Parts: sequence; structure tokens; C-alpha cells
Amino acid sequence: MNARAEHPDFWNDPQKAQALMRERNRLEAAMTAIQEIEQELSDTLELAEMAEAEGDDDMIDEADAVLKRLKDKAARAELEALLSGEADANDAYLEIHPGAGGTESQDWASMLARMYTRWGNARGFKVEVIEEQPGDEAGIKSVTLLFKGENAY
Repeated sequence: MNARAEHPDFWNDPQKAQALMRERNRLEAAMTAIQEIEQELSDTLELAEMAEAEGDDDMIDEADAVLKRLKDKAARAELEALLSGEADANDAYLEIHPGAGGTESQDWASMLARMYTRWGNARGFKVEVIEEQPGDEAGIKSVTLLFKGENAY
């Protein structure tokens, strides 16, 4: 990829060039994450062996907690690796429209929009309200949210 990016004709097709650069950045980030997991795993296993040799139960518990965290981190990295389809890296739109039920359903739609906004922010996505139509008394009649970030779709 780097050799293709250095070719003089690379930027003649800007869309293709940007897509290739995004893919390169995604692959570099995945490789960095895997290398960090491997290094942290190696360090933790060494710590666990030392703790076991010394009979230090607190250090063993700490190593166990780190290993559980690393397992979760590796599972997330595996999921990221599986999300390599054409649309997977795109941003995502979410529209919420309350059903029948009047004020209560509009209020529920508002709570749902707030929940998804917080979920997106917690996952590292930038969440924008594209359009929002307030309800008559409370809540919302409709809202369109845009989730921006890697693999938001």
C-alpha cells in the first residue's frame, strides 16, 4: 500500500486514493492494537509467573484481572477485523419515530434518542442531531441522529 501511495499518479483519482489511505490507516491501527495486546500479555504472564513463585496472592489477582481485560480487548480487536465489508467503516444514520400512544410514546422516543446518543458517545462515536421535531407536550415526534466514526455502520 505504501508503494502505491508513493506512485506519482496515485492522487489522480482522489476518491480512490482517499479510500486506500483510509484502509491503510485502519490496517495500521489494527496491527498496533494487536501488538499492544501481545506486549501486555507477555508482560502480564511474566508478572503472574513471578507472583506465583513468590506466593503473592494480591499480585496474582491483579494479573488475573489484567488477563480478563486483555481477553475483552482481544475480542474487540477480532470484531474490528471482521468488520471489513464495503460499508462497515461508514457513518450511520438513526431515525426514531414514536408509534401510536400520544405523549407517552413521544416521551419514550425522546428517552430512546438520549440513550442511543449516550451509547454512541461511550463507544467513541461523534453523534450529531441532524433533525429533531419536538412533541406537542413532551418528548419528540421524530429525530435523526448521525453516528460518525470508524465502523459506526
